[in-house]
Amino acid sequence: MTVARCFHCGEPLLGVPAQVEIEGALQAFCCDGCAAAAQWIRDASLGDYYRLRSEASSRVDRDALDFTAWDRDDVIAGHVRDVPVGREITILTDGMRCAACAWLIDRALSREPGVVEVTANAITGRIRLTWNPEIAPLSDVLRRLALLGYRPYLAAGHADEDARRHARNRSLLRIGLAGLGAMQAMMFGEALLLDTPGAMAVSTRDFLRWITFLVSTPVVFYAGWPFLEGAWRELLHRRLGMDVLVATSTLLAYGASVTETVRGGAHVWYDAAVMFVFLLLVARSLEERVRRTANARVDALARARPVLAVRELAGGRRETVAVTALRIGDIACVAAGEPVPADGTLLDASARFEESLLTGEPDAVARHAGDSVFAGAIGRDRPARIRVDRIGAQTRLSELTRLVEQAQMHRPRLALVADRIAGGFVVSMLMVATATWFAWHVHAPERALEVTLAVLAISCPCALSLSVPAALAAAHGGLARIGLLAVRPDALDRLARATDIVFDKTGTLTTPGVSLGEVTTFDGFARDDALRIAASLERGSTHPLAVAFAGIDAPAAENVRLVATQGIAGRVDGADWRIGHA
Repeated sequence: MTVARCFHCGEPLLGVPAQVEIEGALQAFCCDGCAAAAQWIRDASLGDYYRLRSEASSRVDRDALDFTAWDRDDVIAGHVRDVPVGREITILTDGMRCAACAWLIDRALSREPGVVEVTANAITGRIRLTWNPEIAPLSDVLRRLALLGYRPYLAAGHADEDARRHARNRSLLRIGLAGLGAMQAMMFGEALLLDTPGAMAVSTRDFLRWITFLVSTPVVFYAGWPFLEGAWRELLHRRLGMDVLVATSTLLAYGASVTETVRGGAHVWYDAAVMFVFLLLVARSLEERVRRTANARVDALARARPVLAVRELAGGRRETVAVTALRIGDIACVAAGEPVPADGTLLDASARFEESLLTGEPDAVARHAGDSVFAGAIGRDRPARIRVDRIGAQTRLSELTRLVEQAQMHRPRLALVADRIAGGFVVSMLMVATATWFAWHVHAPERALEVTLAVLAISCPCALSLSVPAALAAAHGGLARIGLLAVRPDALDRLARATDIVFDKTGTLTTPGVSLGEVTTFDGFARDDALRIAASLERGSTHPLAVAFAGIDAPAAENVRLVATQGIAGRVDGADWRIGHA
């Protein structure tokens, strides 16, 4: 049975769907929020988003669009910085799933009053926003973002974001300089190489060589600085690695070319030096991109931290404060559906919390008075009061974040073995290169240097040194995409050697999606009537099992209410019915 789905978010359609005309066709939506988002996109002439996207957007929750707290300096302190045209902040969103989403966010927010610049990155899920608070508050811009299905969350502090951005910009600048220099060096080098008859005037030849020298020098010593610096560190630690071989090859080609240029020799190799730097910079950039993509998945842990907390004061009064203002011993109030702001002890008789981000358990867990409750857990069914025991970096959520980051940065045994192999390989190739130079110096002295350079260039173990960390970063990112976070540095190594796996939970291993398997009735009750009553009760329910009844045409039940830990009760055709636990 095919389940009808929302045109905007792809969620199953439960009950009577909202409908909006998009590009001449009437489309169905699961809720008024998604319908309103699609209508705004259509009216803003941004309908190409639906044609370009590769994945559906997130469902629009119109009941959680109050972002006025983001206008408070105590909430966003450390996350914003002043710029000449206003203020700048970097935020996270978990709904940006493809390049079309980034395209939509850029154009939608750019139309909001007060917005100066918007840059959305679909790979990292980050949005860098510059706005003028004198024209419009930040909350107005974020409300438009949420109305499109992209809920904002605070990213790291602006210092960390600035360091991340500056490192990326330096990398791009080095690659751009190396690419431009490589093209120019190859162009001048081609003119010199095509002069096979030797008809070029000496003055013209020297002019081209000196121009190539000027082009190659910044490539070798600025764009190639990471390799030179890395080689120096390796030599200081008495360890030979890939950077030593790269720096040796580059400096040898550059130095020999300068020598030949000064004394008017037969050949120069500037093009080899700059091309070597350019290609290796591109390879490292690809590795860094894989790492950034993998690390971006850890931002799911950052999104679990709420921006605000409700603190109970003496006399029962309550105030809304920034999470950073909570102190040990405070009483925090958690509304149903909201995340717990800090680790603490439950004060109420009982409450249920979803701890899937912390434990992987998808079902809400019942907690009783005196039980521990952890930051990042989502309150279900009813509000709860918690006495704060740990805050900030001491919470279990922060500890989990640190463990995941350490696991991704740790060099496992496989990478260390690769480094040792690369070190021995470098020593061997330096010896081979030396022997090659002596052999060719005896056989054909005029070609000894260029043959030695060729040996060094083709023998660089770049693939060995770059592939292992890139593969590990991609593996961590792939696991995070399916909800698995490695918290031990040797997790992947141990998993590769596992022969048997024992699971200590039931009901958590299943195939994706829910469908009706079998319907059994009693006392002559009609099968279709049973399905119709069940579908009526499940209409509008957010429970995962409600999807199984989405394709059944049934009227809405009356007086529907949720019975905690039991199921749903309601009135259908004048009779009271329940669905859930027997």
